[in-house]
Amino acid sequence: MIRRTYRIAAAACAELVWRVPALEPTFIRLGMLAWERPGIGRFYRSAAYRLAQRMRDGRSPFRRVKVQGIPLLLDVTEFTAGPLYFGGSIYEPQTTAYFAGVLRPGRVFVDIGANHGYFSVLAAALVGEGGRVVAFEPNPRIFRQLRTHVGLNDFDDRVTLLASALADAPGEARLFVSQDVGNSGLSSLTPASEHLESGSLSEAHTVSVPVDTFDHWFASSGLSRVDLLKIDVEGAEALVLRGMSASLRADAIGAIICETAWDGPTHRALCGAGFSARTLDSAGVLSNILYTRSGPPGS
Repeated sequence: MIRRTYRIAAAACAELVWRVPALEPTFIRLGMLAWERPGIGRFYRSAAYRLAQRMRDGRSPFRRVKVQGIPLLLDVTEFTAGPLYFGGSIYEPQTTAYFAGVLRPGRVFVDIGANHGYFSVLAAALVGEGGRVVAFEPNPRIFRQLRTHVGLNDFDDRVTLLASALADAPGEARLFVSQDVGNSGLSSLTPASEHLESGSLSEAHTVSVPVDTFDHWFASSGLSRVDLLKIDVEGAEALVLRGMSASLRADAIGAIICETAWDGPTHRALCGAGFSARTLDSAGVLSNILYTRSGPPGS
């Protein structure tokens, strides 16, 4: 009975804010104070989640938020920008801070598995008009969202969007598309068993996507070097690495942030290629691990 009353109250609060948009700024200001507090914080997060659902299905979900002090227009119903907008909680804070610390005007960033573009858009703001961002995202629906994010922030002049996956050979592959409403980032060429068992990924929800190798793309890109590379491909990182072996040997990549397991095969391969490693952000068995050869790019 108490739980039911709690859910009804949270839903009613979200519905009120949804129906009276003028209340949203006050709701957000109060939420910033409540987000981390026991009791009231849980209630607020529940109401914010329900409001995000309404925003996703109805009015525009895009809001102006500041990431490392940089104002960006982002979809706040997504798992990256939502906690920041509703509660001031930065997505992958150490990784975000690293971006802000090393991506200066004129630099080059490549995002493999860009999803809806949180890091691609942040990088575009940081590298400026003289820099370049290249974002790979094979999921057709999420690619459209990525393109919208780039356009809304007026970064079309510096961002190249590629609707393909990267792996160890060019061609086509089957992408398992995330069915988790709250996390579009689970899509993968190599689905994890736990995601198949939970239904977040399934054989019934796949699409055929184009695949390239990093080496093939890089050879025709006109770039001489990539300052920072991010790999977030939900278990397919070993395939991506095999497709960039020539670029790694040529020392064409300054630093890599890869979501992978510490001391797993991908970690061992990058350390064997001469990179030093340190963890930025962790989530369970996976971490965002930073790999550098001699310090941050351009140091």
